[in-house]
Amino acid sequence: MIYLQNLKKQFGPKVLFDDISFHLRPKERVGLVGENGMGKTTLFRTIVNQSELDEGKIVLRKGARAAMLEQELQVAEGTVLERVVHGDSHFSDVQQEMNQLENDSDYHEREPEEWSKRYGRLQHEFERLGGYERESRAKTILLGLSFKIDQLDQPLSQFSGGWRMRAELARLLLQNPDVLLLDEPTNHLDLQSVIWLESFLKNYDGSILLISHDRRFLNALVSRIIELDRGRLGVYTGDYDIYERLKEERIAQLESEAANQSRRIEQVERFIERFRAKNTKATQVKSKIKMLEKMDKVETFQQSKTIQFRFPQPKRTGRLVAEVKNLSKSYGDVTVYRDFSILVERGFKIALVGENGAGKSTLLKLLAGVIEYDKGDIILGTNVTRAYFAQHQIETLNGSHTVLESLEEVAGHLLRTRKQNILGAFLFSGDDVQKKVSVLSGGERSRLSLARMLASPAPFLLLDEPTNHLDMRSCEMLAAALKDYEGTLVTISHDRFFLDGIIDRVWEVDAGSVKEYVGSYTDYEWAKSREAEAQTAEEVETTAPEKTSSSKKNKQRKREEAEARNQRYRQLKPLQEQLKRVEQKLEVIMNEKQTIETKLADSELYQESRKLELKEVLEKQKNLTWEEGKLMKEWDLLTEKIDDIQNTTAS
Repeated sequence: MIYLQNLKKQFGPKVLFDDISFHLRPKERVGLVGENGMGKTTLFRTIVNQSELDEGKIVLRKGARAAMLEQELQVAEGTVLERVVHGDSHFSDVQQEMNQLENDSDYHEREPEEWSKRYGRLQHEFERLGGYERESRAKTILLGLSFKIDQLDQPLSQFSGGWRMRAELARLLLQNPDVLLLDEPTNHLDLQSVIWLESFLKNYDGSILLISHDRRFLNALVSRIIELDRGRLGVYTGDYDIYERLKEERIAQLESEAANQSRRIEQVERFIERFRAKNTKATQVKSKIKMLEKMDKVETFQQSKTIQFRFPQPKRTGRLVAEVKNLSKSYGDVTVYRDFSILVERGFKIALVGENGAGKSTLLKLLAGVIEYDKGDIILGTNVTRAYFAQHQIETLNGSHTVLESLEEVAGHLLRTRKQNILGAFLFSGDDVQKKVSVLSGGERSRLSLARMLASPAPFLLLDEPTNHLDMRSCEMLAAALKDYEGTLVTISHDRFFLDGIIDRVWEVDAGSVKEYVGSYTDYEWAKSREAEAQTAEEVETTAPEKTSSSKKNKQRKREEAEARNQRYRQLKPLQEQLKRVEQKLEVIMNEKQTIETKLADSELYQESRKLELKEVLEKQKNLTWEEGKLMKEWDLLTEKIDDIQNTTAS
């Protein structure tokens, strides 16, 4: 589907990637991982021609389209639905040209055959892009991303950045590009939307390249992981959990090889020092020196610094942390809670879940004291103080302060060493602590806000999507801190893996009430699946007579669908097998070519004594380049045939 060949990109002295190559196959889902600042987003931008390469090339299958979900959005005009339906310039061009042809009666009369061909091609593309059912499909996607039906005709400019990001994601999903590049797509989604998106992408027909800090989201979707680390690209087959295990094994293997090589070098150096002055050993000494000069050093992984740190614990409270008594809350004519009561006890670590609009954020804000209730009361227990984290709070940080000064605002009583250790735990080390807050990225500001909160934690923490803008390491650091935290916690998060590591109960918010499930998030999912099974069984019993009457029609329809699938399979299988063989050959050729190019970069190859070897290497490079071009043409032809069959069958 897409080939990255010998890519290089740097900004000033910083090399983001150097001579990296990769092949994304048709319908493949691949996770792109790496720490913040390693160049993941820049790599995405080079693929969609938003950033220029210093060297290398990107080959996209002929006629294929790539689209990227960006983190920074321009404010678009029009309603939510208009942006999603008409936000594809390619679709708009096709529709506009069709309208022009329909209104061009002179051209139709003058060149009827040519007119028909042009209109036929446009109509085929219009149908491929889902033109006739485009609006209904857009609504389905938007509703899946938690928009309400009455919001679709509202101006997009009235929505927050998070909701505009959802609309942008819907726009891309509706485009159905051949290659979909998703940069942290779950950042602005609630849990229900993440689950819907995961299901949607599992059935997505194109290839997906995905950046995400959500481990469980990655595990559910990807079959390969590529890691961008200090300019190099590592490829691992499997999901994120398998990648972590394979990487640990690779690190151990390289360290063992490096240790063996180091011992060998020490032995050779001792030989050189011992016999350097002896004429009888001069030839051997020279040979050993030359061997050391030519030896390729085994490069081990540069492990990122990980700081193990125990955060201060809050004051102990009474058993009752908060009591909600007969509480009511409305927004205009919409009643969210009426006569609602619930208890929060010491040590509870609660995840709030539920559909969008169910009242999760309202409940969290009521408990945090950041919004007022209409009736009732919220009574805090003995020694209870609260700390609330929401994404908008990062905007309230003083931009003129340094990172260290910002922490000192809330933790001035701590020793400087302890403050630096806290910042180090949130990946601010060395000169980073002297950075001005105004120059920090969104992720860095989130980490700083969390560090400020946990440097002197309140006994009652309320966190709204704390993992947004954090990379995988930062999420793990936060989870470790909260698992160790001895106070009481209520959180909303779309990251199921993060929740599983810290919570001991789930509160499901629905229609102004709360249903409690004790256990982890996985335990909650299990309980919900059992409830769904019981409900399905009950529905089957009540609808059995109706199903019996329509069973014959269903069987006939299923037979016809099965025959259509079999016919499609018979046509596609030999082409897909041939495509797989071509791709395997192409990867071998690309690897051999890279090895040849590495040889050609060695200046010693151009010495007079190696003239014959140089000629052979150049000839081999020429043959490999020819073979690569031939295979790329064959690859293009096969993918076009496969697409034609799939499009014909679909229509």
